[in-house]
Amino acid sequence: MMSKKVKVALAIGLQLAMIGAIGDFVKWPYMKYVFIASGVAFVMTFGFFIYDAIKE
Repeated sequence: MMSKKVKVALAIGLQLAMIGAIGDFVKWPYMKYVFIASGVAFVMTFGFFIYDAIKE
């Protein structure tokens, strides 16, 4: 079972990735930073998931 922290971090990462993909398609500026933030959110997701797995 995923904790609330894992679900929130995953949701943020997925939303940022979707915004980055759409923004890159329509040529919005600063999409590189959105993709970087999405990657950070995914790394946090994996970190929280591993932490929760070790804790149990």
